[in-house]
Amino acid sequence: MSFVTRKAALAVTLIALLCSAILITRQVSEAQQPPPPPGAYDAAPYLGRIRNEVVYGDIWERPGLSARDRSLITVAVNQALYATYELKLHMGRALDNGVTQAEIAEIIAHVMWYSGFPTGVNAARVAAEVFEERGLPVIPPGASAREVPDNPPIEFPGAYPQTPYLRDLLNQLVYGETWRREELSPRDRSLITVAVGTALYASSEIRYHIGRALDNGVTQQEISEVITHVTFYSGFPTGVNAARVAAEVFAARGLELPDARFPGAPYLDTLIDGLVYGETWTRPQLSARDRSLVTIAMTQAAYQTDQLRVHLRRGLDNGITPAELSELMAQVTLYSGFPSGVNGSRVLAEVFRERGIPLPDQD
Repeated sequence: MSFVTRKAALAVTLIALLCSAILITRQVSEAQQPPPPPGAYDAAPYLGRIRNEVVYGDIWERPGLSARDRSLITVAVNQALYATYELKLHMGRALDNGVTQAEIAEIIAHVMWYSGFPTGVNAARVAAEVFEERGLPVIPPGASAREVPDNPPIEFPGAYPQTPYLRDLLNQLVYGETWRREELSPRDRSLITVAVGTALYASSEIRYHIGRALDNGVTQQEISEVITHVTFYSGFPTGVNAARVAAEVFAARGLELPDARFPGAPYLDTLIDGLVYGETWTRPQLSARDRSLVTIAMTQAAYQTDQLRVHLRRGLDNGITPAELSELMAQVTLYSGFPSGVNGSRVLAEVFRERGIPLPDQD
């Protein structure tokens, strides 16, 4: 065989190997992406495209967190949000990504302290269904019984002096026991807690637990990636809020911040400029005015004060009248409760004064 012939044969072999590698990579990626439930996106095909192309095609494939880490935080957030269907899907996906039964059980117990007992009860029921469908033991192997520590170290001795029982729960159960259980590492618990705090818009908890996460070996990049990931399960306002808090913590620790609008989670810049404002807000199916109405209603209902303020201003710029905004506050309040309405009214008054708009007459 001549040199030219051997060279041609080698080129053909390399091309064949490259094609095989591409095919294998595509198959692995497709295997990681669960098929959508039948009919789930029939009424909202654009939502299905975001799910396939952005959530699973981009976010879940980013290298900043492992698949196991992403499953940990996704199960935790869906428990905290009482998102039963998504929780069931992601518990199964977590098992596929190497999270054990005992770890799922421990996630439920840990998250309960941050999102409430009802979310834990719901998640435990869902876990039982997933385990049964997989033919797994009802009681997770490796899950330990409760052991009350003797004289645990008091992490927050001065907490809640007005409510000493709450102080005891915090010190003796949350930090004295739950955080010390071995089913999850301190790093895992920090990832989960930052994720849940992000999803719940709990700024004070985010601030404390980002610092704790850094102390537990979670990197700045990983924290940023947690915030970006959770954004798609709890909404962009929660990610923006967490990114702001994270940037404050990173700066206080003397960590270098990237030159970005959201340096606590810089990939949000790309997503908000591209997916949110560059694509979704410009789609012709709804006017900018209608999109402002929807966004104001959602941010009021979710008590997301900073984002509500931003979108009230944007709503005025998009042609919503002051009278319409005032009426919107009352309408949403009937569906989200008076605390959100009182907060929304206060923020709206601030925006009116800032713009020199007279406050509405009593009606």
